[in-house]
Amino acid sequence: MITTACSAMETVGQIRVQPLGSFLVRLELKAPNGFEDRETFTVQSREFPPCPHDATQLKHSTVVATAQYQIIIPNHARSLVGVVIEPSGSSLSKTIQAEDLLRTPMPSPSSLPEVWIMADAPRVAPPAWGALPPPQGHDHPHSGWDITNNAPDLYVFFPKASGYAKFREDFLQLTGRVPLLPLYAFGLWYSRYHPYSEDTALETIEKFRSKNIPLDVFVADTDWRVGASCGYGVNTNLFPDMRRFIQRAHDQNVYLMYNDHPEPIGKHALAPEELEFRYTGLSSLLEQGADVWWFDRNWHTHLQAPVEGLNKEVWGMRLYHDVTRANRPERRPLIMSNVDGINNGQLEYPSHPAAHRYPIWWTGDTIAEWKYLQWGVQNGVDAGIHSLLPYVHEDLGGHHDQPEAEYYTRFMQFGAFSPIARIHCTAGKNRYPWHYDATTEKIVGDFFRLRYRLLPMIYAAAYEAHRSGTPLMRRCDLEWPNRPEARDNTQYLFGDDLLIAPIIAAGATPGGAQRTVWIPDGEWSDLWTGETIEGPAAVNVEKPLNQYPLFVRRGGIIASTPQSYHTKNTSWNHIVLDAYIPSKDATNTRQLYEDDGLTTAYANHLCGITEMTLQKQKNAITLTIDPSKEFNRFPVEKRSWTLRLHLPKGQDIAEATWNWEPLPSDRYCVYEASTECPDMVFTGEHSLPPPQSGAVVELTIHDQPATNRMKWSLILSPK
Repeated sequence: MITTACSAMETVGQIRVQPLGSFLVRLELKAPNGFEDRETFTVQSREFPPCPHDATQLKHSTVVATAQYQIIIPNHARSLVGVVIEPSGSSLSKTIQAEDLLRTPMPSPSSLPEVWIMADAPRVAPPAWGALPPPQGHDHPHSGWDITNNAPDLYVFFPKASGYAKFREDFLQLTGRVPLLPLYAFGLWYSRYHPYSEDTALETIEKFRSKNIPLDVFVADTDWRVGASCGYGVNTNLFPDMRRFIQRAHDQNVYLMYNDHPEPIGKHALAPEELEFRYTGLSSLLEQGADVWWFDRNWHTHLQAPVEGLNKEVWGMRLYHDVTRANRPERRPLIMSNVDGINNGQLEYPSHPAAHRYPIWWTGDTIAEWKYLQWGVQNGVDAGIHSLLPYVHEDLGGHHDQPEAEYYTRFMQFGAFSPIARIHCTAGKNRYPWHYDATTEKIVGDFFRLRYRLLPMIYAAAYEAHRSGTPLMRRCDLEWPNRPEARDNTQYLFGDDLLIAPIIAAGATPGGAQRTVWIPDGEWSDLWTGETIEGPAAVNVEKPLNQYPLFVRRGGIIASTPQSYHTKNTSWNHIVLDAYIPSKDATNTRQLYEDDGLTTAYANHLCGITEMTLQKQKNAITLTIDPSKEFNRFPVEKRSWTLRLHLPKGQDIAEATWNWEPLPSDRYCVYEASTECPDMVFTGEHSLPPPQSGAVVELTIHDQPATNRMKWSLILSPK
C-alpha cells in the first residue's frame, strides 16, 4: 500500500490540517479507523513541497497559518462544517458549509474563485491489486478495498492566488495525470449498433479502404455475444472463430473495440466473485487480441456502485482500465465509457475528480437534431475545464434517427476537429459516408483525410494534455481569461493555433450556413479565403457545405504529414510545417512530439520532442528546428521536411539563408495566391495559398538526421 502522508501537519481535536505546498491544504475529519494516509480512489499522491506554517491556540479556536492562508478551527469541533478559511490579502473568508462536502465543477480560468474545494467523497482505499480479483489467500468480502474509513476529507485550493496553471498542476499532482492515448485513438472510429458478422465487418473495413476514407478502429457493438446483451460467450453464428476475425482485422491495419453491458454477478460490486467474473470475461477477448473495451453503463443492466456516491460510471472506468492494463502491462490501456455526469448528451452534474485518469468518454445516446450537435460542442469544450476530461466526444451523426445530408456533413466536419472521431448510430440506421450522395461522401472523406494529415499537431496536443492537463479543445478563456467573449463554448482552439467555430445550425440557404465567430487577440487568417482579421473582434462568417469556419493564428506553426489512411506502422519520416508570419514582431515555439504510439514507454521519457520556433523581428524571419537533447528517442533516424512560410500580404523575399549559408532562389519555390478558394486546406507540398493571402515560400529538405538542428532565415522586402 502506498503511503502518501505529508510530514508537515497539525491535528486539532478531531480535525487534521495538512498544508500541501503553497496553494493547497487538506482538512480531514478523523474517521472510525483514524486519519487516512493511504492512497484513495480519488487521491494518488500527497507528496508536495514542504509548506512552513504556524499553529496558534486562541480562546475559542486554533489558527493554522501559512503565507497564503489561515485556517480557523473552532475548539471542540466535531465537523468540518464551520471551519473558516481566510486567503491572505483578501477581505473575503470562506466558512465550510454542508454543500462543500459534495462534488462541484472545477472553476474557469476567467472566473477564478478565492477558494475552491474538492471533496474526496466517498473515501475508499484500494488494495495494491486495484480492481482485479484478490490474490489467492486474501479472504476479504470487499476484495481488499477498505470502505470502512470514510469521513469528510476536503482539499482546499486557492486558484485566484495561485493562478489557473498552478491550480491545475496541483490538482493533477493530487489526483493523477491524464494518460497519453495510443496514436490510433486519434484516427477514425466506425461504430454501429448492428449484428455484424466476421464477413460483413471485414467487408465494411474493406469498403473504407476502397473509398480512401481513413479508418483505425472498428467497433463490434453488443451483438457479438450470445444473447446480444450481456455475458462473454461469443455468438459463433456471427463469429465462428473470433481469434481469426481479430487477426484478419489487424491485418487490415484496424484495431477493434467491443461493447460490454456488464450485469452484476456478486452480492456487492467489490465481491471477489464479481471481480473474478469480470476479469475472466473481459480477459477472454483481450487474450484473443481485442484492443479496446467499451464499458456501456446501460440502463436495464449495469454494474453496482461499490458505495453510495461512487457512481457506477467512474467505478466501471477503474475496473475496465485495471483489467486491460493487467492483460497488457506494456501497452497503454484504453477504454471507452459514459461521461460521469452527462446523460444522453445533456450535462447533469460534474464528473468524479478521478475520472480523467480513465479515458475515453462519450456523451451517450443522442438524437440527430441540431441542438444535440450544439450540446456536443459545448460538452466537449466545457469538459476540458470543469472536469479536466480532454476526450469527451459524441456519437458523430447522433445515435438515433437518420440525419439529412447537411446535418450529417456538419457533424462529421466537427468530428474531424474533435479529440476523438467516432461515427456511431443505432439499429436500422447507418452513418456510412457513401450512403449519401457523391458530394457529401467527398466532403466527409476530405475532412477525415485532413484529420489524418494533421495527426502530428493532434498528437502534440494530446501530449500536452498529459503533461499539463491542457485540453485538445481549448475554450478561449484558457488563453484570454480577461475577455468575456472568450468564454463562448461553441468555439475553441484545437491545439495551439487553429480556431474552430463549428456550424451548429442549419444553413439559411441550401449549401451554406452562417455564424458569428469571436476572433481572439492577434492576427488570424481564414484558411479558405486568406483574409486576415485583427482581434479581438466579432465577425460574421458564411461557409458553403464544403467549407468549415477555420482560422489560423499568425505566428503559429501547423505540423502535418503526407496523406495516410491508418496509423499502424506509420512513421513520420516527412513532416510539413506551415508557418504563418505575423505583421508584428513575435516569437512562438511549438512542438513535434513522437513516440512508439502504443506502449507506456513514454512515461519513462522514451520519446522524441522537436521544437519549432518562428521568429519575426522587423523584416527578418527565422524558422528554427531544434530536436531535444533530453527527449531524443525519435522513431525515425532520418526525416524530410517541407517548410512553408506564409508571408504577410504585399511582402517579398530579399534574401534567404539555410543554416547560416546563402540559399539560392532556385532551392525554394514561391507560390502566389490562387484566384479561387482551395478545395481543402493543409494539402502539403506545392499547394497554393488562398485568394486574399500573401505568397508562400516553400523549401523541402530531404533525409536529414532526426537529431539535426536546422535554421531557415529570410529577409523580407515590400513588393
